Amino acid sequence: MEGDITKIIEGYVDAHTDDLSDLLKDLLAETESITGRSRWSIGKVEGKMLQMLIKISNTRRVVEVGTFTGFSALAMAEALPKDGVLTTCENSKAYADIALRYFKKSPHGQKIHLKLGAALQTLGEIADNSQDFIFIDADKPSYGAYFDEALRILRSGGIIFVDNVFWRNKIFKKKISNENAKAIAAFNEKVNRENRVEKVMLGIRDGVYLIRKK
Repeated sequence: MEGDITKIIEGYVDAHTDDLSDLLKDLLAETESITGRSRWSIGKVEGKMLQMLIKISNTRRVVEVGTFTGFSALAMAEALPKDGVLTTCENSKAYADIALRYFKKSPHGQKIHLKLGAALQTLGEIADNSQDFIFIDADKPSYGAYFDEALRILRSGGIIFVDNVFWRNKIFKKKISNENAKAIAAFNEKVNRENRVEKVMLGIRDGVYLIRKK
């Protein structure tokens, strides 16, 4: 019954959320056809939430850790003002190539700068206190390191938005054996102890952590 209720709630939430742009729908469809992993993209509800947060926070400079095929980057770029800049990090050329094709199709693609390579190296090249918004959705064991860098490069009042903080509900097990779940559980506790931020965890999709730097 619990699983049925979850599906009912998710369907209701989806039906009462604004639709995606046609280009984002096309990207999700192609991602599934090529990779079989469209579930790795954040999807409609989380994508629209990112757009809302960017608009209400007057964000102009975004850093994304984990591009995949570009869905979340494009979603955020659509919400940025004309002078907005989004730097996105991806270490897979195959995924980056798909993303770049779609960035070129979008009138908002010019706002996006894709950096191919290790995310920590790219983050290390970004100036302190220079960014407004950070989205983290990449390799789970590195979440703690990405968070530390996010705090360094984010301005006071800036936002960190972190995906997959439930890791397929595996973090709720009494004994966690999955390595990604262990990393996520440790990350969640790290954020919970951090007094330089305000935070709220939300049960959206696979769990998100919404964090504001004081």
